[in-house]
Amino acid sequence: MLTAILVAIGYVCGSMPWGYWLVRIFHGQDIRAQGSGNIGATNVWRVYGRRLGIPAVFLDTLKGFAPALAATKLAGPDPGGPHIG
Repeated sequence: MLTAILVAIGYVCGSMPWGYWLVRIFHGQDIRAQGSGNIGATNVWRVYGRRLGIPAVFLDTLKGFAPALAATKLAGPDPGGPHIG
């Protein structure tokens, strides 16, 4: 059950469009209508510079790293996975 909850939390965290939200919050605009039309950090950086680009990169990285780290700490490593050492 814990694994299913952690997977769901990881999915929700991973689906957060930080580039879109940062531009919407700070500029009230839709990043999809500018630059390449992508909501990713690269497009945010190109269009709005590093003031929003750096937080977008950081949050995009964190949304993948934090759930994986939390799941490993809470549930432990996969016993069927590779063993190092």
